[in-house]
Amino acid sequence: MYIGYTLPQRPIPFDQFDPDILPKFVREKVMPTLEGERRRLVCQNFLDHASAECKGDFDTLMASCSRRRQDYRRWGNGDDGLMDGIQPQSYEELEVFYGNLVAFNLFVIHLETEKFLVAEDTICIEGNVHQMYPGSMLPIAFGIDVDDPDAVYMLTIRMSLFFIFDEDGLGCGEQSYTNGNPTRESFVKVPHEYVPQRFWDNKKKYEEIGRGEYKDIM
Repeated sequence: MYIGYTLPQRPIPFDQFDPDILPKFVREKVMPTLEGERRRLVCQNFLDHASAECKGDFDTLMASCSRRRQDYRRWGNGDDGLMDGIQPQSYEELEVFYGNLVAFNLFVIHLETEKFLVAEDTICIEGNVHQMYPGSMLPIAFGIDVDDPDAVYMLTIRMSLFFIFDEDGLGCGEQSYTNGNPTRESFVKVPHEYVPQRFWDNKKKYEEIGRGEYKDIM
């Protein structure tokens, strides 16, 4: 599936940010077009995975992932894609990876889809990723100083993502390609009223249990 034109890489209007947009797109536009049991199986797994991730539902998210093997990589820096060991290579490492994603409030994402391809063991998506980040996270994750660490910033980055599936149709890897590392210009500050409520609810929950800092993220 292809929308017919190349998306410009630019921030979307804040009132258009929808963390449920990818599951909606897959459910309404992709799933009805698929032929073949295997393609429907892997796409349903992806739909379950994406639905759980955008809600920060850790248990359901992990249930969509294979215990057989995992291979997560982010390419674009000319290395092995492992980002100095940050990208998980086993189910156990993936539990830590997604645990941090949820605990540190990095799961609130609007994926603006340009291309969506479904094969029997791989799904490929290309488009713009718009992702909410706590301001205090930017120096740690990207070495970028911000003027307001208590604010929320939206990252916009062009990305191609490949989701890989095992023999049972469960997710066993995610590999992505970007057009470069984020810079200060990749982020815009988001007014409080445009940040999705699930961001604030999750932030409060993890502050209450003592996981409101980012010292364990890397």
